[in-house]
Amino acid sequence: MSTKAPTQMQETEFNFKCDWNGAFEDPEFIKTFSTEILENYILKKRWYAGKSSTLKYIEIVDYFELKSEKNTYYGVLFEVNFSEAFFQDYFIPLSFINQEKDALETSTVIAPVSFKNEEGFLIDAIHIEDFRKLVFENMMQYSAEAAPAKTVFHRSETTHPVAYESSRFMGGEQSNTSIIFNDSMVMKFFRRIYTSKNPDYEIVRFITEKTDFKNIPGYVSSMNVAFENGETVTLGLMQELIENEGDAWKYMLNELKGVFANLERKKIKASRLPKIRMYQRQPINTIPPEIIDFAGLNLFLKVAKLAVRTAEMHVALGSDMQDTAFTPTKYNGDYAVWLKNRLIYMFQNRLNTIENNMHKLDGEALELAKEFLDRKKEI
Repeated sequence: MSTKAPTQMQETEFNFKCDWNGAFEDPEFIKTFSTEILENYILKKRWYAGKSSTLKYIEIVDYFELKSEKNTYYGVLFEVNFSEAFFQDYFIPLSFINQEKDALETSTVIAPVSFKNEEGFLIDAIHIEDFRKLVFENMMQYSAEAAPAKTVFHRSETTHPVAYESSRFMGGEQSNTSIIFNDSMVMKFFRRIYTSKNPDYEIVRFITEKTDFKNIPGYVSSMNVAFENGETVTLGLMQELIENEGDAWKYMLNELKGVFANLERKKIKASRLPKIRMYQRQPINTIPPEIIDFAGLNLFLKVAKLAVRTAEMHVALGSDMQDTAFTPTKYNGDYAVWLKNRLIYMFQNRLNTIENNMHKLDGEALELAKEFLDRKKEI
C-alpha cells in the first residue's frame, strides 16, 4: 500500500511498503505508479505523442529487470488509452536513487518516493550513466550461443566489441531519446513502441549486413524485448555516429526561402515563367534558364543527388532474392484502397485534433483553423 506525504520541499512523496527490488510484483505500487506518478510525468515530455487527445487511463503491459553492481533497473512497457477509443504504447526505463535531490546526476525526476522507508527518487534511467553503461556492455557482450532471455541484446557481425568509455545525450528536441557512446556510436531509445520489430531497425540492419549500400550510418547493435507469444518489440537501435553539418529539414527550408527571396528581389512573376512538365523526370540541362536563374543550379544538383541515393537504397532493399520482407510490391487496387482509407483516417484525426483544440487558438491560427473546418467537405 502507498501513502502520500508532503516533504519539506512541499513535494508529494509516495511511500510504498514494498522494497524497490520487488516493486513490480506489488499491485499497489503498480496501481499508484500508473494512475498518479506516470500520468503526471509523461504529459510534460517531448516524446509523448498524445497531448492533443484526452488520456483515459494507463496500463502497465509488461516489464523486465536489468541489474548492475550499483542498482536494479526496470524497463517498463505501458499502454496509454484515450477517450477517443485508441491507444499508444510507450517504453520507459526506471531507476530508484536514494540520494538527496541536489546530489543527483540529473534534474529529470519522475517523483520523490520511498520504499520500506528508504527515501529517494524515481528517475528515468536513461539519465543515469550506470544504466547507459549497462545497456552498452550488454550489447557488446552479445553472443549467438547465449541462452534465450526476455531482454534480447544483439551486436552486428560487422562490429567488434569495445569497452565503454563515455555516453552523452545528443542535443536537440526529439520524439525519441538518442545517446552518443564513445563519441563514435549513437543509440536511439524508442519511446513510442510497436508490437513488432521497428522498421528503422529492420531496414538499417538489412542494408548493413546484406547489401553494399554505404550511404547510411551502419547498424551496430540493438535492444529488444521478446514475448512468450513470439512477438518482438524493438526498444533501442545503435548505429555508427556520422557527424553532420546541421538539421536537414531546416537546411532545405532555408534553401527554399532563398528561392522565394530571389523571386521577390528580382521581381519575377511566376505566371510568366516557361511551363515545365509536372511530376515527370527531366534532365537538369533541359530546365529553362529562367528557372535556373532564381532557383540556383546548386539546388537542383543537390535534389538530384538525393534522388540518386534514395533510388540506390531502394535497389539495395530489393536485392535479396531470399528475404521476401523487402521484395518490391507492385502498386495495385488493394494498395489504392488501403492508401485511401489511411488518408481518410489521417484526415479525420486532424479534424478531431483541431476541433478539440480550437479554444487554445487565436489570431491567424484560429482563422486558418476555421477555414480548414469550413472546407472539410471540399477537402
